[in-house]
Amino acid sequence: MDVMKCFSFPAVAVFLFFMNAAHAQTTESGFFNHLGAAVSLGTGGLGFDLAAPVTDWAAVRAGMSLSPGARYSAEVDLDVDTKSIITDQVKVEGKLNIRDFKLLLDLYPFRSGFHLTAGAFYGPEKFISLYNEEPFLAREDWGTAGVKIGEYRLTSDEYGNVEANIEVNGFKPYLGFGFGRAVPKKGRVGVSCDFGVKFWGTPGIYTWVEDNFGNREYKELTREGVNDEDFDDAFDIMSRITFYPVLNIRICGRIF
Repeated sequence: MDVMKCFSFPAVAVFLFFMNAAHAQTTESGFFNHLGAAVSLGTGGLGFDLAAPVTDWAAVRAGMSLSPGARYSAEVDLDVDTKSIITDQVKVEGKLNIRDFKLLLDLYPFRSGFHLTAGAFYGPEKFISLYNEEPFLAREDWGTAGVKIGEYRLTSDEYGNVEANIEVNGFKPYLGFGFGRAVPKKGRVGVSCDFGVKFWGTPGIYTWVEDNFGNREYKELTREGVNDEDFDDAFDIMSRITFYPVLNIRICGRIF
């Protein structure tokens, strides 16, 4: 019985809170006369933003999105250009880098919750970073040896790591639509959702390679330079993915 009380009291409190928010008086939206705050979750990761109405027909949102802890691991076989190696199979980790600032304008053509959105995201160009989780070169080869891919010699850094990045444009225009107000008009709490795309250009693979003079330089790998059938599918896919889908749900509240 005590257990039931422990669960029932928070449930009743939450229910009463939302009932009170839903029956609160409807407010008029003027020119920056209200301020809202929200958290969102979706394909763009975890998001935070502040919003303000610009009359009943529009609202502006500013905030950021990030992807904490999004990682992927796999084992790959390597063609190492030195005889002094620990292993020719190494565990590689991929990390998703979403840390975008956003500035969006919502338009409400019917003065309802349905909205059209335009704006932009801005963040790091490195969308995915790939690197070895464990050493595969002997210590004496750190910073001098690396991995051969086609005509490229991917050199390791002073810690024996070889890193490659999938990069996109830092500035990403956004178009989309959704349902729900950026700043609730009725009550203090509301829910909205967004469906749209960020246009980030054609992704490219960048890494540190050794030039003909033995110097390390950061450059993009090309299909012709790699000249490997195993990579053809990757280049084909990247050439077609010039945008990133944004699907999220947003829990918002009106501060004043």
